[in-house]
Amino acid sequence: MISWRALIIDDETPARNHLRELLQAHSQVEILGEASCVSEAAKLCAELSPSLLFLDLQMPRGLGFDLLPLINPVPEIIFVTAYNEYAVRAFEVGAVDYLLKPIFADRLEIALARLGHHLPKPAEKTVSALDEDSPIFLRTSSGLRAVLVHHVTHVMADGNYTTLWLENGTSILADRTMHEWESILPAARFIRLDRSLMVNTSHLKELTVISRDLAHLSLTGCAEPIKIGRAARSRLRQLQLFR
Repeated sequence: MISWRALIIDDETPARNHLRELLQAHSQVEILGEASCVSEAAKLCAELSPSLLFLDLQMPRGLGFDLLPLINPVPEIIFVTAYNEYAVRAFEVGAVDYLLKPIFADRLEIALARLGHHLPKPAEKTVSALDEDSPIFLRTSSGLRAVLVHHVTHVMADGNYTTLWLENGTSILADRTMHEWESILPAARFIRLDRSLMVNTSHLKELTVISRDLAHLSLTGCAEPIKIGRAARSRLRQLQLFR
């Protein structure tokens, strides 16, 4: 089933061909067309209404950023470039990811996973979108903030949003769902205990059983323990994280 209707925007024909070839492994992405400059891309966006852009940054007649004011609505964007100096600006405009050329299949898969969809994975391994040292870029009231994955102690559902709690005791409200975090955070470290709680196992400190249906879970940097139920407690014990 097609999930993303994409345009490839790059002034280099070999680069467009290479990306198109890599995308053949991802049936969720339908390539609507290609453009080699900002003006061509703006015209195609108006005609085809893509939901995803693979957007080069350095093109002969303008930067990829120049396209954004020309289109409405702005689709999801994965920047594709040979230059790393635009990364901060790319995430400031809401980019899903920032790929450096040459693009490799496994790195492209990570970028697509960040779109929040389940993508086909090679049978021999499971790919998470982020590793423990990856930065997470989050919009806050004071601007864009980068947080390293290993600094996150746990994630809690908060209505239509989620709250990331950090090892220094602070928290950040994020516009991602629990399902999205589950698909991109490293599965070797983060486990979903129930519908509203995911924890980083490297920050687990203590489990205190209060009653049959209640336990307190202590994590690094958390002033107060988290209340968990019997199912979450059983999950921790199944994974042999506590006795």
